[in-house]
Amino acid sequence: MADPKPKAPAKLEYSKKTKRMDFEVNGKTQVIWVRQYWEYSYTTKGGATKWTSGEKKKFHQALEKVIRKAWNGKFVLTVTGKSEFATYFKGKTFDVMFDVNPKTSGAHWKVKAIKVPKGDFSVSSVNWNAMEMTLDTEDTVEVDKGAGGGAKQSGAAHEFGHAIGNTTKVKGGHGDEYSSSSAYKAHKKSIMHSGMQVKKRHADYLVSELNKLIPDTTFAVKSVK
Repeated sequence: MADPKPKAPAKLEYSKKTKRMDFEVNGKTQVIWVRQYWEYSYTTKGGATKWTSGEKKKFHQALEKVIRKAWNGKFVLTVTGKSEFATYFKGKTFDVMFDVNPKTSGAHWKVKAIKVPKGDFSVSSVNWNAMEMTLDTEDTVEVDKGAGGGAKQSGAAHEFGHAIGNTTKVKGGHGDEYSSSSAYKAHKKSIMHSGMQVKKRHADYLVSELNKLIPDTTFAVKSVK
């Protein structure tokens, strides 16, 4: 005799806010949202003209487009455990989606946006501990960074990877994979190296945070699309 189908848990939605991002688990849609709020400051470099209000808006929109293309729907998660939630969703999967919104105060991240002349370069970075980011207007453009095989990378997609936990600043974390000390130095096409390929390990921090959300419930990455 087949096991009776588990009944839907009393609670299907969970959320939690953290310093660097907010999490929303929606059992109704089987989607997990990771949301960040960014507070921008604007500067110029290399003779670039002053930012206009329209350019500021377009820059954020371009960043969102890059981040969504690179990261949205890539991680497929499963859930196990003894909770009602885990029992009900056994054998089912959750997609992980990302959302980044500008905010004038109370944001997770302070983002220094640098306007540079087209084709120019400025070093972009993420300071995990300080919750600060530096991005420039060329970070939304895919360029060849030596991954090989015609693979290119946009700086914004790579830096966002740091902002969702791919950093050596967290226990067991991994940061830039092009670093000589990285265990993944050979994975040149990885998004945390010089390409755009998302790997299971790139969700390690996200999963560790999700696993603090629902008692007796463990999320894990089943696959990457």
